[in-house]
Amino acid sequence: VFAATTFNAYKYSSRLVKCSEELLQDSAFNLASELGSLLGERIARILNEHFTTANGVDKPTGIVTTATSAFTSASATAITAAEIIDLFHSVDPAYRDSERSVWMMNDSSVSAVRKLVDTTGQFLWQPGMQAGIPDRLYGRAMVINQDVDSIAATKKPFLFGDFRLYKIRDVAGFRLRRLVERYADNDQTGFVAFSRHDGDLLNAGTNPIKLITMKA
Repeated sequence: VFAATTFNAYKYSSRLVKCSEELLQDSAFNLASELGSLLGERIARILNEHFTTANGVDKPTGIVTTATSAFTSASATAITAAEIIDLFHSVDPAYRDSERSVWMMNDSSVSAVRKLVDTTGQFLWQPGMQAGIPDRLYGRAMVINQDVDSIAATKKPFLFGDFRLYKIRDVAGFRLRRLVERYADNDQTGFVAFSRHDGDLLNAGTNPIKLITMKA
């Protein structure tokens, strides 16, 4: 049995920013170039939010939306070491037993996990000891994503699995428009950026990414 996942191309805009000619001329650095970077960051932030939590209606399907819930936690406000272990082993070994598998959570959840100890009193957390080497949890790298839920009732703050199967479609690249004539009567220049994207998880029923749902 075969199924199809269709990727669309949803347009994102940085929204318009207008600058006076005086500001462009008197700036001590290349303001137009800096604005391009800032507008790109603005789009990147909303994209990260949508790739994380969007519901797929006129926007991408976020990873939290499409990942499979492994189980519901015993507490609405806390996580245990045993539950982290259960999440780890809920993922099929084909996706779990590989350096490709990673954890994803926000920074406040990372703080909670760093305090967990096993039955012998040893911390689960393994800090990276070299530059460029990520911190690890059960030998797997940690990705901090601030758009993932914090620990609270009914939320989904902990994800684990092979995130390579979450596919992102980027169409035609980032486009920055410089609008000179449109606002010339006010001696201003407009800047606006656009890009087109979609994202979804490829899941053939084996659930490569799983998460914990907090108790209601």
